[in-house]
Amino acid sequence: MKTGYILRYGNDPELPRVVGRQLNRGEQRHDLAGSVFFGNKGEFRSGDYVELINKASCLSLLSNAIVAWNAVRIGQIVEQLRRQGDQVEDEDLAHISPLMYEHVITAGTYSFELPNP
Repeated sequence: MKTGYILRYGNDPELPRVVGRQLNRGEQRHDLAGSVFFGNKGEFRSGDYVELINKASCLSLLSNAIVAWNAVRIGQIVEQLRRQGDQVEDEDLAHISPLMYEHVITAGTYSFELPNP
């Protein structure tokens, strides 16, 4: 199986690009988590297994919330651009990642109140 993959990787010019794109997304995911997890300089200092799992789960939840917010917001922006008559190709959207985090203020205070219906 591994040999077959290596042969495909060497013969298919698209496969290295796909693999590279996936690796980049993985790195972006780690960068996001590193940016959000700044307390204790990004180290879990407790030896308690339950507490470690709890902290890791919270970090994962927070990272996923940022990615979900970004995905929704990207969708809203694309919809608005298309309503205005701008052409936004689906092929171009494949290169936009919801893993960005530069706009997140990690030491800020956020409100998650639902709007009135």
